[in-house]
Amino acid sequence: MTTRSGIAGFFSRFSIVCLSTGLILTVPLAASGREPLKIGILDFREVALESKAGKTAKARLEKLAEKLKKEMKVEEAKLLARRKDLEAATSRLTPAERQQRAATLERDEATFQRLLEDKTEELKNAEAESIQKLAGQIDLILKAYASEKGFSVILEAQRPGILYFDKNLDLSAEIVKRFNRTSK
Repeated sequence: MTTRSGIAGFFSRFSIVCLSTGLILTVPLAASGREPLKIGILDFREVALESKAGKTAKARLEKLAEKLKKEMKVEEAKLLARRKDLEAATSRLTPAERQQRAATLERDEATFQRLLEDKTEELKNAEAESIQKLAGQIDLILKAYASEKGFSVILEAQRPGILYFDKNLDLSAEIVKRFNRTSK
């Protein structure tokens, strides 16, 4: 098991425990006359892909991907042409010339591979930046909506995680105090 999947598993189990705790707290609240917790679910992926901003970001990323793909096809075609030239000229070249051109071709292939990695990284960075920007915009709207509609907790549908919670539900400060008292 990798560290990343271990951490993801921990947070997944932790989210389930938090959700279960929230549900358990709902019954006593209802019995005591207080309003029960209101829990919502949000599919971030759906919101991102169906929103105007998300569609615009997706179109921009697709355009960038197509541009990068075309650039790489041009470079690949050049590399293949150099390889064919070397293969065609092999019989006319001296062993030293053949070795020199093969070494040059090898360097060109390594350069092509680095360029491909750079373009892939460029696309990944653009995608991550777009997602981060969308997430920030969605987060603002989500928090305002949750507050307006009285939600206590909103969970992410695809990846377990709490996107919003009423600050009154946060037990962190109290747990820190108790933990500090027991670990002197």
